[in-house]
Amino acid sequence: MKRIIVVVLASLVLMSCNRREPVQAEIQLVDTVKNAFNERDYTKLKPFLSNSFSFKGHETTGSFTSLYAYINYKKSVEIADIEVDHVKESKDSVVSVTGEIFFKNYDSEDFEIQYKATKDGPKIIVMNSPWPHKFPLITRASFKKEEIAGGNPVENIVNLDVWDLSTADSLSQKGYTVYYDGNLKNESQQSLAYFHKLDSLLSNRFLMKEIEQENLYLSDRRSTNSIFIGTNSRIPWTMGLYESDSVNQAKLKEKIGSVLSHEIIEGTLVNKYNLGGYKYRWFRDGLSEYIAYEYCKLIDPKIAEKNFTEFRLQAAEKHRKDGNLLDWRANGPIKDIDKGKLYGSKFIYYDEVGQYGRAFKFFRDQFANDEEKLLLVLQEIKKHDNISVIAVLDIMSEVTGKNMREVISQY
Repeated sequence: MKRIIVVVLASLVLMSCNRREPVQAEIQLVDTVKNAFNERDYTKLKPFLSNSFSFKGHETTGSFTSLYAYINYKKSVEIADIEVDHVKESKDSVVSVTGEIFFKNYDSEDFEIQYKATKDGPKIIVMNSPWPHKFPLITRASFKKEEIAGGNPVENIVNLDVWDLSTADSLSQKGYTVYYDGNLKNESQQSLAYFHKLDSLLSNRFLMKEIEQENLYLSDRRSTNSIFIGTNSRIPWTMGLYESDSVNQAKLKEKIGSVLSHEIIEGTLVNKYNLGGYKYRWFRDGLSEYIAYEYCKLIDPKIAEKNFTEFRLQAAEKHRKDGNLLDWRANGPIKDIDKGKLYGSKFIYYDEVGQYGRAFKFFRDQFANDEEKLLLVLQEIKKHDNISVIAVLDIMSEVTGKNMREVISQY
């Protein structure tokens, strides 16, 4: 018993040796964070950010986009104060500054910054989100990753254009709203027509009677990288239409045909068929790509040929069997679930392994010549409030007469 007490005391002493009071430079660093957010001024925070910065538990690119969007958001929450409790230094030279963050009109929460000392001063590598967890922050982004990250996201993130609805007009019809700037009313009316054509396809051909509709924001600003920020799920997708009428119409048709149709279908599968979460990505994204392809053929067969038959299927062939589609994650492993596990030849994390094309090909191969079977699969899934992946595979196997676990492993 005495030996156990000695070991515990020794551990406590060791931990206390790594903890200390904050120095003035660390207090000033925390104050800079507070002032940058309260004054909505990214330039104040920029010199102290590492290119590997992330919010705790999130990946780097998404953290930079959320950070920049929130700093420039007109409705961001005011930070009343950040009180530093203590500082802890680890063996890998990372310094953790912890304390409590106080918000105006919200309860306080724990706060932490992790930084590394460099010749250019402290560089933040990890931070808790500087907004309350009860603040329902939602973003919708459309960007070229190399232009807002490209190895130097600290500098490049300023290429991200943050949008809101403060100057937009709007048109609404049959559950959809299209916001627009300037002289884009005609394009907004055309967008509504495209959305209604998609609704008709989903409800009449694929028997999806409850559709998770989306909104769209058309802007005449010249921006290839944009993010919309809001506090509810009805914030719109964004699109810049700043060229000639003919080019704008082509861009509008391609984005709604290839991208927004996919998002509407996927949102429907998440919210109306209870297929949310990483376990169902192979099903959601594969089926969304397949139906988006069928829709795209209706509004522009050339776009359908280019974006799906050529691009997606080429990627599918190139990366065939490059990790099992059932193990598709997103941008990295899921902590505590994937630790120590190996799926197929590798985890499936990034677009570079062609998972969209492979999932699209899987659904097209199974159901293009017999969509009645796909309708039966969807009808069976719809009956369940909390269906498992195993049950989804069993339903597909029973309807098709094939062992879907074996079939999908070939993709």
